[in-house]
Amino acid sequence: MTEVEFGQPLPSNLDYAVSFGIPTWESAVKYVEKDPYFVSKMKTGYPRYFPQPAIQTLCGHFIKKYGRNSVNCRPFPSLKCARDCLDHVKAKNGSKSKAYLASETFHLRDSSQNDSSQLTFTIAVVFAPDDEIEVVKEYWKLTGECVSSRLAAFINQCLEDVGSESSPYHLKRPEIALLKERGEDAKLQVKKRIADNHTKQLSGKKIAIDPLKDVFLVSSGMSSIFNTRKLLTSWESNKTSETSCYTAGVFGFPFKDTKVIMEKFGECLFFGFGDSRDVKQLKNYLEKGDNRILAIYLETPSNPMLNVPDLQNLRKLADDNEFFIIIDDTIGGLNINVLPYADIVCTSLTKLFSGSSNVMGGSILLNPQSKIYPFARTYFESTEFEELLWLQDAIVLEENSRDYEERTTKTNQNTKKLLDEVLLPLEGEIFKKVYYPSVSSKETLQNYDAIRYPEAGYGSLFSLSFYNEKDAKTFYDNLKVFKGPSNGTNFTLACPYVHLAHHFELDAVSKYGADAGFVRVSVGLEDIKWLARVFEDAIAAVKR
Repeated sequence: MTEVEFGQPLPSNLDYAVSFGIPTWESAVKYVEKDPYFVSKMKTGYPRYFPQPAIQTLCGHFIKKYGRNSVNCRPFPSLKCARDCLDHVKAKNGSKSKAYLASETFHLRDSSQNDSSQLTFTIAVVFAPDDEIEVVKEYWKLTGECVSSRLAAFINQCLEDVGSESSPYHLKRPEIALLKERGEDAKLQVKKRIADNHTKQLSGKKIAIDPLKDVFLVSSGMSSIFNTRKLLTSWESNKTSETSCYTAGVFGFPFKDTKVIMEKFGECLFFGFGDSRDVKQLKNYLEKGDNRILAIYLETPSNPMLNVPDLQNLRKLADDNEFFIIIDDTIGGLNINVLPYADIVCTSLTKLFSGSSNVMGGSILLNPQSKIYPFARTYFESTEFEELLWLQDAIVLEENSRDYEERTTKTNQNTKKLLDEVLLPLEGEIFKKVYYPSVSSKETLQNYDAIRYPEAGYGSLFSLSFYNEKDAKTFYDNLKVFKGPSNGTNFTLACPYVHLAHHFELDAVSKYGADAGFVRVSVGLEDIKWLARVFEDAIAAVKR
């Protein structure tokens, strides 16, 4: 059953669901506009944007114990994360800021063993009054360094066990030793899987990756972007050159929050097309006087336009001008080999790597051949970085990703058949344009094929633009698949992407092809005949 009411977990029977129901075009627009009726119907939401039920319960505990008049809060999985957030709020609001912090530490010992096996962690919460809480919420959303729903549920159970006892909490819980052992082993297996995925030889010399030294796990995909931005700032501030530059470039039209992070935590140059036009623009910028750039961030392919830049040309430009390339390969996944062109690879493990849509996570992979590698290794092994992926989330990620390769192959095949047999024949008639790496443009196809493994496909994500928003609305409302945010799920998932991400800047993003009448689709593992029939029914509704 794909009909999920607005604001309900998607799928409805899934614990810790990452996505939530947005069944109609109107509900998407009203949600973005914060219409009180739709806001009140939200039981859950995308975790970085909306505190899920277990986190709401945890916040209630902290507000009751440490809250003051007219405050709200957001919880962080470490004291350092919360302090960084508090510093950000105070830097923005100055001496008038009334934001503050409270923390509790948990010491857990296995009640079934007599050894010293112990698990210790701290939850820190940033409180702020109504006129400052939006800054806290934005920081929580953008950095992705959130308390996960599983961690919140685990803590809530601990708090039930000890009642109102003051922190620090000392508890005995069954199977703590097993949880710690399984969680750490799961992290190692996930790191090995990520390393293996990026060391398959496409051409040239194979790059050797050490999973223990070159792969780092974080609590979300955006956290991987945020932490590499912090790394680059640290790199630049440690240089003695008088021409220091904190500017990061975003190359291609990306998932919105990547660009926002670059703007909020430094300076940002935006090259929104991400094709040969912008390669020329970047060259022109670098050739003017003392212009420098610290790094460029890009996605392969970009989300939602599904474009791929000329990585070979960009790599040469980076080497000649001494900037770094950070690639988010979440969408391309196992289909492509980007490591030879990247100094760092960031991935959202929440998406296709997991597939099950019930856990958040992210990874940072260092290229040992990069100029920044020695510094990055030192940085990520220092106290500046914390590997905050919760043990239970790591266990779920490891289990979910065991069939990553098989799922990638299946969704590649489903997507190709759906496009070839149902959608592409109607491009220019029903659809204004179909965005997909093999058909978006000759340039993207050439650039994608240059990094594609011979046996691989073009992914499971595509976008459809319509000639008018009325047709887009009709198509979406009649499309009987799951509808909500996220992608890479084992089930087909659609959303009115441009409205969700860019509703208040429609004119600004339309120049890059991101029209208001825009539906993004992530294809799942369903029977292709069923999928074809569902999409044909939605098309028939538009024709009527």
